[in-house]
Amino acid sequence: MAMKERDIPWALFKLEALEKRLIPSHDAKELLEIDFRKKRRQIRGEKRVEFPLSFLDEDKFEVLHNVRVEDEQGFFQIDTLVLSRKFGLILEIKNWYGMIIFGENGQVTRIGDDKKEEGFPNPIPQAKLQQYRLQKWLRKQGYPTLPIAYLIVISFPSTVIRPHPPATIPQEVIHNSQLTFSIRELENTYTNQYLSKKQLIKLLRTIMDAHTPEPILTLRKYNVHLNELVRGVFCPSCKRTIMQWRRQKWFCSGCYHISTDAHLSALNEYKLLINDYITNKEAIEFLRIDSPNVVKNILQKLQLQSTGNTKSRKYELEFYHTHLSKY
Repeated sequence: MAMKERDIPWALFKLEALEKRLIPSHDAKELLEIDFRKKRRQIRGEKRVEFPLSFLDEDKFEVLHNVRVEDEQGFFQIDTLVLSRKFGLILEIKNWYGMIIFGENGQVTRIGDDKKEEGFPNPIPQAKLQQYRLQKWLRKQGYPTLPIAYLIVISFPSTVIRPHPPATIPQEVIHNSQLTFSIRELENTYTNQYLSKKQLIKLLRTIMDAHTPEPILTLRKYNVHLNELVRGVFCPSCKRTIMQWRRQKWFCSGCYHISTDAHLSALNEYKLLINDYITNKEAIEFLRIDSPNVVKNILQKLQLQSTGNTKSRKYELEFYHTHLSKY
């Protein structure tokens, strides 16, 4: 089961890097901070769904996360897709918190801890459209008609869901804790087998081959120029001070933390925001080290792939996962 795991949350890492390095006076600073908090909440909410899905029978169900495929109208994305020989299931995950009220005419309102009201699009039409597009896409790929159901999963258990009479809560809207049992009910509802085991495996491969990650153009989206990024190596302890390179180590004048590899986070951020490649001159400027020899030694110790020679040499950066945030 789970032939396609969740994609690495590069969008979140890019937002975090930009939020960290964008000059405080930039017009997009406030919007960026809001988007970063939303994206982090989204990632955490989506991961909560993995626990109830782990109880599914591995011989019967396959799970694909973050599926994005193209049809005639462009790309459409499904948070989580559960497939079996009897039916498919679209999970639209909502990271709503506070109190969610379903009103008349499909209106959805969230009341937060501050008592402020915020309107949201009704998730049912969105899920129905995903259902329609997926069924149409499957037919185009030559697969027999497979029933596709959908559920709206509220990821946070503390979220209160209420109707505003005479409206009712749609039966497709459930809490995360109900997900395992809702899938079991669907399994009892759909009794016919539309796919053989071989066809199911083939379908999974077809979807995975068609999956196209969404391009992330962070600087362009927020209208940020390179000269509006803060340069230097941030202290991994206090996270505020730009460190100084002294005697083969990084030293923080704010909290006196010492590190031998704090530059790895900075190089991650360079790769996330600027380029997959870096020259010696660019590393001097971004890491804020005056000595070309020191920077050359740092890059060569990382044993990076490089092209060119002398002044034209550029290094292909890798991601140092131990220096990425854990969510």
